[in-house]
Amino acid sequence: MPTIYKDRLLLSLTLFSSLLLGACSTNKTNSLHSATSSSPNNIVAVNLKTLQSVDSIARQLTAAKHRAVFVGESHTNYSDHLNQLAVIKALHKRWGKHTSIGLEMVQQPYQSYLDEYIAGRIDEKAMLRGIQWYNRWKYDFRLYRPIFRYAKANKIPMVSLNIPRELTKRITKVGIAGLNPQQRQQLPATIDRSNSQYRNRIKSVFGRHATTSSKGFNKFLDAQLGWDEGMAFAAAKYLKQHPEKSMVILAGSGHVTHYEGIPSRLDRLAGIKSAVILNEISGNNLAQSGDYLLFSPAKKLPPVGRFGIGMKDTPANKGVLVTLVTRHGAARKAGIKKGDIITALNHHPIRDTLDLRIFAETSKPGDKITVTIRRKHQKLDLNATLQGKPPAMGLFRHKR
Repeated sequence: MPTIYKDRLLLSLTLFSSLLLGACSTNKTNSLHSATSSSPNNIVAVNLKTLQSVDSIARQLTAAKHRAVFVGESHTNYSDHLNQLAVIKALHKRWGKHTSIGLEMVQQPYQSYLDEYIAGRIDEKAMLRGIQWYNRWKYDFRLYRPIFRYAKANKIPMVSLNIPRELTKRITKVGIAGLNPQQRQQLPATIDRSNSQYRNRIKSVFGRHATTSSKGFNKFLDAQLGWDEGMAFAAAKYLKQHPEKSMVILAGSGHVTHYEGIPSRLDRLAGIKSAVILNEISGNNLAQSGDYLLFSPAKKLPPVGRFGIGMKDTPANKGVLVTLVTRHGAARKAGIKKGDIITALNHHPIRDTLDLRIFAETSKPGDKITVTIRRKHQKLDLNATLQGKPPAMGLFRHKR
């Protein structure tokens, strides 16, 4: 066991019912059984001598001829994304040129930018700008960069699965029945509403965040159904158009656990049997949560330097408008004010918020930089020392 961890190999646990002593009550904090549970039938037993490597489960998945393998994630957990990459590499060794990667993180209208990136016709920054990563997904791209770069280096197609944010918002307002014909074409003709557990789970989420009528819940449920059915529809369309391909699908754990979100819908639409790999334990029945559960050493991204500003793109991308300056941040200490426009960092032009974010990704707390700003009709060079993460604030506060 120590050797495996030393080499940073991922471990996997087959979640077949034969490994279980009985039903297991779990929650999002990865507790294996509830504090009030004392029955031996509510305890899970794991044989540590039978843990498998990712290569081992990849052999099993390919032998079983699974064309779609879901790997769930917590979006901000770097270890989850490294686990996803390990699964992609292991399956790529067996699928070879028949490998593809499906992404919840990218919305369908922006597929062409993924294609251009994989083909080498645009660089990473142009791809991120094209798919509007920080407007539409918003999570630190460093979490996903190793996956994207592996796909590009090996010419593995990446497929945008998510429905446009505008469609999700529209469904929330009018329901699926209220969509116009063009909008409705982005979803499968038949929406599966038969899973009562799925409905109850969505109702539980709705109940924690809203106290409105059942009519409001029905539209909320429609939005979730549209989201899951839309992603399954996109994956099924790709697999039907490319019958030689298999796909590793990366999505939030809530979309894959218990096969309820995307997997069962993809199986229905594409006529296949998917497999589910989890990075966390959730739900009330561990045996039915998925096929494999990954364990790996925790790993975090290194901290980046922070400015302590809110920001917004300017017309014609001629810099970044400062919309907020935090009280004790690097920007305020450097003399930057709300309304200033940042045009360069260390004398490198800054066109928009993406340029600024990418600059920040390569920085660290304590870095000293020169910030060029435009203040009314003045051009000023100010010296700033980047800081670490302040309490309850992300990398930036970004206004669209």
